[in-house]
Amino acid sequence: MEWSADAGWARPRIVPFHEFDIHPFNSTLHYAFEGFEGMKAYRDPNGKIRTFRPEKNAARLNETSKRICFPTFDPNEFVKCLDEFLRIEEPWVPEEPSTLYIRPTIMSLTDVLGVHPPNKTMLFVTASPSEIYFKNGLNPIKVKIETEATRAWPGGTGDVKVGANYIMGITQTKAAAKEGIDQLVWLNKDRITEAGACNLYVYWINKDNQKELVTPMLDGTLLPGITRQSILDLTKDDKRFTSCEKKVTVKELVKAHKEKRVKLCVRVVAGNVYMRDGGGDKAGGFDSV
Repeated sequence: MEWSADAGWARPRIVPFHEFDIHPFNSTLHYAFEGFEGMKAYRDPNGKIRTFRPEKNAARLNETSKRICFPTFDPNEFVKCLDEFLRIEEPWVPEEPSTLYIRPTIMSLTDVLGVHPPNKTMLFVTASPSEIYFKNGLNPIKVKIETEATRAWPGGTGDVKVGANYIMGITQTKAAAKEGIDQLVWLNKDRITEAGACNLYVYWINKDNQKELVTPMLDGTLLPGITRQSILDLTKDDKRFTSCEKKVTVKELVKAHKEKRVKLCVRVVAGNVYMRDGGGDKAGGFDSV
C-alpha cells in the first residue's frame, strides 16, 4: 500500500510475492528511512489460524512511523487487511511449534538525495514459515552482557523498531557468536535494558525479601515489547508475587544471583516465552502467552 504527500494512502492490494525495483537514489538505501514489525500466525490444535494482539503491532508501527516522519494509518484497517492476507495464505501456516512469521515493513519511495522527510512511502507485509527463533529451541540460551558498545541511548530510537537499531550492535553480536554466545544483553550505563532480539524478565527475591517478577523499565532505550506488556497485564493482580518494571543494574542482578535470590530468568521474543531457573539446570517454555 503506497502513500504520497499529494494523494494520501492508496487502496491496499494483496498481490503475489515479487521483487522490488529500487532507484539508486532511494532514501531508504542512503538514510535508513524504514521501520518494521515482527509478528506470528499460529495454527491451534483445532487447525484454526490465530494471531497475538496484532492491533498492538500496528500501533507500535505507527509510533515508529511518527519517529521517522512517515504517515500513520488506522490500526483497525491494518488488522482487517492482515486477516484477509492470512485467509489467502492459510495453507502456508505450519503446525506447531512452527509458525508463519509476518513482517510488516514501511519504507521510503522517495528517490532524491538529501536528508528530509519522504514525500512517498510504502507499507507492505510479507510472510514466511518459521521455526523456533533460537537454535536451542526451548532450552536455555547463553547470553553475555555487553560492556563496551551501546546499542541505544536516551533520546535515540531504541524504543521504536527501525533497522538502524539492529545494525548498531552487529559487530559485537558477530564476535559473541564466535564465543558460542546466543544473545548480547545491552546496557544503558549500568542498567540492563534488553537482549538483541528479546525482552528480559527476572523472578527473584528482592532486597526487601519479597517475591518479585521484574522487567527493565521503559526508558527510551528498549523496545516496548507486546509479549512483555502482556505478561505485566496478566500478572499485575497475582497475589503470589509483585509484578513490576523498574531499573535493574548489573550489580544488583549479580549480587542477587550470588545470594541465590534469582529463581528464574525469562527471555521474551515475539509471542514466545522461554524460561531458565536460577541454577541453570532446568528449562521449560510455552508459546502464545
